[in-house]
Amino acid sequence: MSFVSVKERIHTLDIVRGFALFGILIANMIAFKMPVFSEMGSLIDGETLPEGGLNSTLTLLTNFFVDGKFYPMFSMLFGLGFYIFYSRLLDKNLPATRMFMRRLVFLLLLGLAHLIFIWSGDILHTYALTGFLLPLFIKRTPKVIKIWAISLLLAGTFFFTAVLLISGWGLNLSLNQGLETRESIQAAEMLAASVMTNGSFGEILSYRFWNEVLFILFQVFLIIPTILPLFLIGLYFGKTGMFHDIEGNLHRWKKVLWTGLLVGAPLVGLSVAVRYNLLDMPAYMSMPIAEGFNTLGGPFMMLFYVAGVVFITRKKNVELLLMPFSSVGRMALTNYLMQSIIAVLIFNGYGLGLFGEVSKAQGVLIAIGIYTVQVFLSHQMLKRYKQGPMEFIWRKWTYGNRDSGSKAA
Repeated sequence: MSFVSVKERIHTLDIVRGFALFGILIANMIAFKMPVFSEMGSLIDGETLPEGGLNSTLTLLTNFFVDGKFYPMFSMLFGLGFYIFYSRLLDKNLPATRMFMRRLVFLLLLGLAHLIFIWSGDILHTYALTGFLLPLFIKRTPKVIKIWAISLLLAGTFFFTAVLLISGWGLNLSLNQGLETRESIQAAEMLAASVMTNGSFGEILSYRFWNEVLFILFQVFLIIPTILPLFLIGLYFGKTGMFHDIEGNLHRWKKVLWTGLLVGAPLVGLSVAVRYNLLDMPAYMSMPIAEGFNTLGGPFMMLFYVAGVVFITRKKNVELLLMPFSSVGRMALTNYLMQSIIAVLIFNGYGLGLFGEVSKAQGVLIAIGIYTVQVFLSHQMLKRYKQGPMEFIWRKWTYGNRDSGSKAA
């Protein structure tokens, strides 16, 4: 099995993938440095902006432009990657479905290891489980795939929002009936912060497993309906050849650009307004509804971003300027995992122990610093090798003896 050469790669895709990783890192920074997985106070008192003009401004900007926009981008690219992978195997008369399933098994095992031993925000295990549904759509027409994607996005958003509303209502009812108290909730949040700030690796692992990991695994099937439509958007792009023949699909890309902006921006704006109680509703309702608006609006904003990158990279000088994003994107799996490892070593007790001590502005600066290091290291590694270390292992697992290796000549 020959490796895909640099000349065969679609650089715009690598740039978009690198761009997605940067946005994901900024969005994840709040979860790396604060106990968001155990935080319930926002369902009681609502969200408030942090102190300081710069911190407040950055919070609003990341809420509008970043949060919920880059995981959809990463998800869309996964669906597109599935189409490219599957099509190439069919062209070579290889068992595409079976090899794709092998690929997903590796991703599932890696994601579970990441979730359990490193960080609770893992998305890989969810991608793997959702990916098992993709072969059901591979023979569908682009029109049918688009209908499924839109329908599932609407249904998944409604379902996800309803679950959050029921949870918020249940918490509010427990407080009113004395089954739960604000003091006990605050004590749980303080315990989480204390363990993450001061705990050893074993103590943090034990705490996370019983208080975060099990809950995340239990609710993974609630997330799949919101991930699958994003995969299908990528599959639609693959089926229509929109990345392989950008010039021949400019009319489609213009439609994607304007639809993404005109639908996404108002929905995301509503999300921010509801989140910070500009519409004056109970906190147990405002947070779920804000998440719902963002779950629906975020993918549309993602489409606006992707189409924007497609249009600006048509100019070769702009494409060359953005090539550092491409290097990170070509090593997406390696860099995604490295972001988690670096961040937990900065914030957790077995590292620098900065958990809960970093402001929004400082968190953004740390994210920029981590990403800058990744750009440099990715560029240096790809000068010598054709892919990153995790990509190499993933490929070897997938192809076995059919693979010819990945080291550059």
